[in-house]
Amino acid sequence: MLRAIAITKRFGRTLALDRVDFEARPGEIHALVGENGAGKTTLMNVLAGSLAPDNGEAMLDDVPLQAGSPRAALEAGIAAVHQSPMLFERMTWEENLALGGFDTGTELLDLADVAARARTLAANLGFDLPPAGTTVENRSVAERVRLEVLRALSFNPRVLILDEPTSVLAPSQLTAFLDLLRNLRGEGRIVVLITHKLAEAIAVADRITVLRRGRVVARTTPAETTEEKLAGLMIGELVTQPARPATANPGAPVLQIENLTLDDRTGRKILDQLSFCVAAGEVAGIAGVDGNGQTELVELLAGVRKPSGGQIASSGAMAVIPQNRDLDGLILDMRLWENLILARPLRQQVTSRGWLNTARAIDLSRNLIERFRIRAPGPDTIAGALSGGNRQRLEVARAIASRPQVIVAHNICRGLDLGATAEVHRTILDFAASGGAVLLISSDLDELLAICGRLLIISSGKIRETSPGDRDPERLGLLMAGARD
Repeated sequence: MLRAIAITKRFGRTLALDRVDFEARPGEIHALVGENGAGKTTLMNVLAGSLAPDNGEAMLDDVPLQAGSPRAALEAGIAAVHQSPMLFERMTWEENLALGGFDTGTELLDLADVAARARTLAANLGFDLPPAGTTVENRSVAERVRLEVLRALSFNPRVLILDEPTSVLAPSQLTAFLDLLRNLRGEGRIVVLITHKLAEAIAVADRITVLRRGRVVARTTPAETTEEKLAGLMIGELVTQPARPATANPGAPVLQIENLTLDDRTGRKILDQLSFCVAAGEVAGIAGVDGNGQTELVELLAGVRKPSGGQIASSGAMAVIPQNRDLDGLILDMRLWENLILARPLRQQVTSRGWLNTARAIDLSRNLIERFRIRAPGPDTIAGALSGGNRQRLEVARAIASRPQVIVAHNICRGLDLGATAEVHRTILDFAASGGAVLLISSDLDELLAICGRLLIISSGKIRETSPGDRDPERLGLLMAGARD
């Protein structure tokens, strides 16, 4: 049995875990749910040896685990898959996996053998691996997470801890992944599933533990609870999703894409003549399985890449919220107020004749932290000390406060709990209601159906618009996966 006994952990003035008890049994899927900042990831890091608790201890089969030692936890049979992939960006995916349990232990490393065994395991999980020799920096977030899962399973662990593993999976991939978890349970392993998707927890878990503000507030089973009850336990209040306007009256086009094309070095088309527009006052969505050109489209809109052909025209300022908040969105070693004024419009508010007024910058940031309900001690907090969800709120706050005419958001709610997701959706809808244009790119079809008026599908670098009445999740999920009419 995996046990956490009276675990307490502080980060400065923030009490992340307050005497938390937790246990998971062999042959069990145990879901750990809670809002952003509830302490779920901190508890996972204690169990996996990445963090040493201030008080309490973790045990496996009544044997204490060495505190703060990932190697000791791994040797004991505990492997973890983190929400933000921890891979070497400039190395190939084969080299990254060779650093895990795929290593043959011989003097000469056989990357071809590593790749062959990894492809076999990936096929059993229901997905493909990238072309040989591809570096991780050129892969999508979804592909990075899959590589993390493979690396963790390569150690043949007795305990597998997964932090939001399904947040980047398309509907067509979800069933196979949940079946994988059930297979692992059938082998007698302990699976700890950290998730914000309560329907998922109820569908696959044997038991559910709820954390709120660093404390265990409930232990239950799927038979004893509902999504609504779990949401109330997580947040302490009823979560109401903002309603999508029944009728949309968009204004003039603000963002126009015409025959946009992007080729790779070999001439293969990553994006193939995309043409669409986004009007003032609307939220337009692009649905697709990660790796079909979404990341490259966002990079083109942000100006990071140059297109091979076609045009991008915007009648106003544009703010881009990338999907990888830790790598592309924020500088984690900088303070919150420093991250916020990286946006030029906000920086201009607190500078005069080229001189930065630090006091004004801190006051501005304090107001934004309060307005967007970012859970942090204050503007001087280091961004890396925030939970994943609060980092995402920081990105959204910076984008909205910059007062753009267009917001391009990529997987904006990945890793957010129900309350935070509702807040972000409400903020996006309010922005559109005030005349702004929103392009929401997401692999979460439920999210797109909830708030988007117009929906486009991207697959293999090509895009198509669905009819206004086409809201069937099964059909749309098949189109995302590349199916034709």
